[in-house]
Amino acid sequence: MIIFLGDSITEWGNWKILLPEFDIENYGIAGNTISQIIDRVDELFGKEAHQLFLLVGINDLGENKSLFDIESDYKKLVELLQSNYVASEINLISVLPVIESEWNKEGLSLANIEKLNNLIKPISKENSLNFVDIHSAFADTNGELKNEYTTDGLHLSEAGYLKYRDSLLTNIKV
Repeated sequence: MIIFLGDSITEWGNWKILLPEFDIENYGIAGNTISQIIDRVDELFGKEAHQLFLLVGINDLGENKSLFDIESDYKKLVELLQSNYVASEINLISVLPVIESEWNKEGLSLANIEKLNNLIKPISKENSLNFVDIHSAFADTNGELKNEYTTDGLHLSEAGYLKYRDSLLTNIKV
């Protein structure tokens, strides 16, 4: 079994169609921040999935949380996932770019997304986890989310989900 954990990007992925050859459980909830996932992560304790893919953090930026608080919450979530036998392998996915002009939220900037990804990568290394960089595959020459991959400058289009799937396939293990 593979667990997908995160926010709307995770929830709205039709994983049974995108990855029909795998047994996937989707624990994405639109609008979730890292602390909200921490509050509900106990439903995953003892699952002992083969793999877990975590994509979270964009809503924390959208709420203008400090990077210090986001990093602290992220570390706490990783610790809970590891210490409660949720999955044999945990994969931390980079946060996707956005189209800034379509999302007028103070903390939701390309610069902050880059800073957040630069915090996630060392957390993965410190905890012997896999860091999956999908950000670069979705960014245009200006660093923004490519138009063909989005419906609104943040959420993924059908083409975006196909690209997301393709970006993950090399990291999915049977």
